[in-house]
Amino acid sequence: MGAGFIGCIIMEALAARGVKLSVVEMGDRMVPRMMGPVAGGMIKDWCVAKGVAVHTGARVDAIERDATQVMKVKLSTGAVLEADLVISATGVKPNIGFLQDSGVRCLVGVLTDEHLQTSVPGVYAAGDCAEAFDKVSGKTIVSAIQPNAAEQARVAALNMVGRPTELRGVTQINVLDTLGLISASFGAWDGVPGGEHVEMTDTAAGRHLSLQFGGDRLVGCNAIGWTEHVGVMRGLVEGQVPLGEWKDKLLQDPTLLMQAYLASAQAQHAHAHIRA
Repeated sequence: MGAGFIGCIIMEALAARGVKLSVVEMGDRMVPRMMGPVAGGMIKDWCVAKGVAVHTGARVDAIERDATQVMKVKLSTGAVLEADLVISATGVKPNIGFLQDSGVRCLVGVLTDEHLQTSVPGVYAAGDCAEAFDKVSGKTIVSAIQPNAAEQARVAALNMVGRPTELRGVTQINVLDTLGLISASFGAWDGVPGGEHVEMTDTAAGRHLSLQFGGDRLVGCNAIGWTEHVGVMRGLVEGQVPLGEWKDKLLQDPTLLMQAYLASAQAQHAHAHIRA
């Protein structure tokens, strides 16, 4: 149950062992929280071609055993699947109930400021439970992935020992190998208000690239099959690198990511050096 990041990793491991798999996902595509419709659809098609039964737009309504103790998984679509094992990979949710009436303010997770401090002075939160302030988007976000947990722990620890430090941002990072198909998602992959967007798809080659801009910065992207550009995508999004004239070049040809990164990052470094 669940075709998100964790679900796909579990699927990969089971497929390698020759398990006959059925995947049930409530969203209209696979990996819906990190991939747009085209990219998520391509991952689904790839998995189906590899022999995995994928049920999107469906939820599990009941799991029962019949008189012969065969497990039956009943879906909202009316389909009934027989299974030896059902794995729940429907995501994580911060366990914040015990903080009720504590004075520690919570929304989706434990709400923190840019220092990872909660609404109670001297009390900090970090990792999967923390709803941390992201300076890039200007919002508080729960992003339950290891890179964020490690960086938030570092920032919280420094502040707790009296060394004021701000969290740079909450980066949405996902790089996924789904039965041999490499996909990547960074930042605001679904775009920002008033932003611009470009995408290209080569279905036959199994490649898709979608870039989202806010002003002259790359704020998010989706990629299928563009393994050589993963580091560049992350660098541009996470570094909020001003693209200048390269933004228009990328809108014309999104495959020029490497050239845009080298030119823009070098220009930013030179400017910083001159100021220093």
